[in-house]
Amino acid sequence: MPAAAEITKVVVHMYKMGTGDCFVLKFHDGNKILFKILIDCGCWSGSKAELIPYIEKLKDDVKGHVNVLIVTHEHKDHVYGFEAGSEIFLEHIAVDQIWMGWTEEDSDPEVKRWKEKYAERTMAIAKAAQEVRNRLDSPGYVSQYKDSQFKDEIFQLHTHFKDVLGEFADLHASDTVKPGLKGMTVVKEDIAKNNIQYFKPGTIMKDIEGLPGVKIFVLGPPLLYDTVRTESGGPGESYDHNKDIDADELLLGALNFHENGNMDEKIFPFDSTYEVSDKDRLKIVETAYKSEEWRGIDFDWLMSSGSLALRMNSLTNNLSLALAFQFPEERKVMLFPGDAEFGSWSSWHDIEWEDEDETIDTKDLLNQTVFYKVAHHLSHNGTAQSLGLKLMTHKDLAAMATLDYSIISSGWKSTMPNRLIIKDLLAQTKGRLMIMNTDNLFYDLDDQIPLAKKIEDSRKKMKAADHKKFLDSLDNSDEHFMEYVVKIK
Repeated sequence: MPAAAEITKVVVHMYKMGTGDCFVLKFHDGNKILFKILIDCGCWSGSKAELIPYIEKLKDDVKGHVNVLIVTHEHKDHVYGFEAGSEIFLEHIAVDQIWMGWTEEDSDPEVKRWKEKYAERTMAIAKAAQEVRNRLDSPGYVSQYKDSQFKDEIFQLHTHFKDVLGEFADLHASDTVKPGLKGMTVVKEDIAKNNIQYFKPGTIMKDIEGLPGVKIFVLGPPLLYDTVRTESGGPGESYDHNKDIDADELLLGALNFHENGNMDEKIFPFDSTYEVSDKDRLKIVETAYKSEEWRGIDFDWLMSSGSLALRMNSLTNNLSLALAFQFPEERKVMLFPGDAEFGSWSSWHDIEWEDEDETIDTKDLLNQTVFYKVAHHLSHNGTAQSLGLKLMTHKDLAAMATLDYSIISSGWKSTMPNRLIIKDLLAQTKGRLMIMNTDNLFYDLDDQIPLAKKIEDSRKKMKAADHKKFLDSLDNSDEHFMEYVVKIK
């Protein structure tokens, strides 16, 4: 009688398209592949011609078939590949099931109402970004600073603001006419074929054909709006920014409105002297750039506007479908949180798991984690501290991060990588930290210690046997993806 199938290892392929997530998971029984999962397919930017070779490689990698496609959330760096490679996905990659978070179930009346409001705001930002571009190109903008001794500095600041705002608009919408991203539309309307499952936190999936013995715990997205909107926690709960960025909230005020069209006074960016009463959000931007009073506004709040993208997309990040793949007999977990931020992480600890086999809590899952897909590209708000990374105490913990400075928003470089997270990751993993591309990344804020060297130095501190085991599991020879093998048995 043949032995029952069991998962002995999981082969992880992290695709190197640029800053963004695209992971293939192959669950093996020995050399036989039992199950294949694709998690997201996106990157920050790139032409169709640049991305197609990666999608072609992915097609061959999965041999034209995946059992489950998981789309964690609707951001360009997670779904752009579905747009760029739509022909390949539709014609050459068969998908059995699609998994998404409950907030993507468009037929749900509450989700539909929320989506409509969210779409209005993202479209407003897209239009505002276009208006800012128009203003900076206008003769009037240039002429108002012709006599200023600081005109070059002003131009530089406003140009940076324009670039970051434009990049943020691109992250959330494909154009200024229709809300949402084309990549997500391809998944929902073309690839899905009405076969999408939506999951709420607290769900435990098990007895899945092809995944013997595996339990999948659904951690997020959270159910409560106050939790979703929470970007960071208090001291010790979440990581500090690389520098003080409180002033970035001011920039958001210029474009963030309540549903009734009134500006949110809690984060109004100007002194009351500069308040205007016009309710049109685009008129706010127009007035700011057209009037001479703009000269009197302190420009400090623009200096770190690169982190605007992080501030504004926190809500969508916290709507990520976050999953923990547990191998109960071995007490090992693989954690894929999408881009979940602190609000989501903290909510995981409130879940009351119901499983007839045993009582388990989120702390147990984190203690058992042997593979962590680092949330939000090593950003300060992508990994909880005391409620997250500090609880990942397994001796075999390894982590993969999708960060590549050659393809990234310029604004994100002020937040990624976060030095405190890097320090803790190296300590928790003992050097088993794998980053998509370490070129131009540094361990220190003075940019004196290359991150690649720091990682290598950390690995050398492992015991000889552990170091060899890790290197045997890692293969970065393929130009399209990095491979890491998670040993289960």
